[in-house]
Amino acid sequence: MKFEQLLNHFDTGICVDQLQKESLVDIALLFVGVDGVISSEEREIVQKWASSLNWNSIIPLQDYITDSLGKSVLAIKQNDVEAYIQHRMAHIVDEPMRKLAQQLAAKIIAADGKISQEEQRAIEILEAEL
Repeated sequence: MKFEQLLNHFDTGICVDQLQKESLVDIALLFVGVDGVISSEEREIVQKWASSLNWNSIIPLQDYITDSLGKSVLAIKQNDVEAYIQHRMAHIVDEPMRKLAQQLAAKIIAADGKISQEEQRAIEILEAEL
C-alpha cells in the first residue's frame, strides 16, 4: 500500500515538492547554528516559517526539525558546511524555492543583529549555489 502511495506521489510531484521543503528546512536550521550559537530568535524564525509549510511527510514536522537541527550541528562541528549546503541545494530545483533559501538564510543570520564570519562564509557558499 505504501509503495502505491509513493508511486502516486511521484505522479503528482508531491515527492519533489516535499524534498524541496525538507531541504529548505535543513538549510534554514544550518544557518541557525552556523555561528556556533543556537539563539531562540533564530529558531523562532524557522519554526514560524516551517509551520506555514504544507508538510506532506510521514515524519511529523517537529520531529523532522529536531533531527535536522542535530544533523546541522554535526555538519558544523565537522567543518562540513559547504558540502551540507551543496547537497541540500541540489534538491531545490525550483528557482523561487532557491531564492527563498537565500532570503530565509539572510533573515535568520540577521535576527541577532550581528553577522559572524561563519555566517558570512555560509551565505557566500549558499549564494554560489544559486
